[in-house]
Amino acid sequence: MSRERVLLLFDRKRPVWTPELVSLAGEDPVTLSALENGGLLSCKENVFSLTDQGFETFRTWAAESWLDAEPGEPPVDTAMSLMALEASLLFERGFRGFHGTKRVTVSPELPYRPGIPASGVFATDGDDFTWLYPDDEGLASIVEHFPRTRRAGDKDLEEIDMWLAEQALPPATFKPDMLCVNQCDYQWYWRDRRNTDRFGFLNSDRLFARLLPDPEQLTLEQVLEDLGKFGLFLANNRHLYLPGCFDIDTQQQSCFTWWFWITVTEDQARLLAKRISRYCPKLVEPMMPVDLWTMSLERLRAWNEKAESFYEFVDALAIPVSR
Repeated sequence: MSRERVLLLFDRKRPVWTPELVSLAGEDPVTLSALENGGLLSCKENVFSLTDQGFETFRTWAAESWLDAEPGEPPVDTAMSLMALEASLLFERGFRGFHGTKRVTVSPELPYRPGIPASGVFATDGDDFTWLYPDDEGLASIVEHFPRTRRAGDKDLEEIDMWLAEQALPPATFKPDMLCVNQCDYQWYWRDRRNTDRFGFLNSDRLFARLLPDPEQLTLEQVLEDLGKFGLFLANNRHLYLPGCFDIDTQQQSCFTWWFWITVTEDQARLLAKRISRYCPKLVEPMMPVDLWTMSLERLRAWNEKAESFYEFVDALAIPVSR
């Protein structure tokens, strides 16, 4: 079974693995060589990926295991794919979830409307900026037609999608490098459902991350483009899918939505936090409540504990940017 488990790690979101990352995932890295010898994996510079035969075997074994997964194609950027994978595994290892559930996804693709070109999301003037997207006509029509204070579930997804199509609001996709959705105290919430909970965010805390191998190259425009899409995606959830229960759960407790920039070294994380914090609170005003943080793979790798909750995990490892 070890061969099957290891091969099925190579899915669409996690197409390349190293022995170190397989070990971090709790599997035996020696199995990689066995799969390579069997013609199912190829290896280049200690990075393993599926062969054509491995691609087809993945489909067969996934079907036999009733696993809804697609085999991974070679990534455009192998280094970034490995960085995202490592960060996700370190988040998995880092905290328990406190009597609840935890879901970590690499490279999620999160649809939202309206899609707005960067020129309509923000404007820059030297080292200053202005948010433009809150005044977008398409977003304003969503806010007006679907008040944030209405009762969740008074319209179903089909009605919402039909209305969006009628308005001809252009679709877009928000693509963070990682998403961790955490629900504490599962026993208190498992019965709660909303038929419009498109992304499974009800009664959960959400941690979105952008990975930065070279944070010195990050520009203000890139920060604004990322956070503009983030803000539009959050507006969809607050107005369309989970009005009244996105930021406050069904037990009247706060749900946290946090954004992380993850660097390689701790020095990079500290410098980046200092650099971006000077744009706050203006940077997060249109998307509140939200918190911004930096974190480093260096600290994540050195974290040998298992925190009871993500609050303890973040408090120990992250650097606040917007607080």
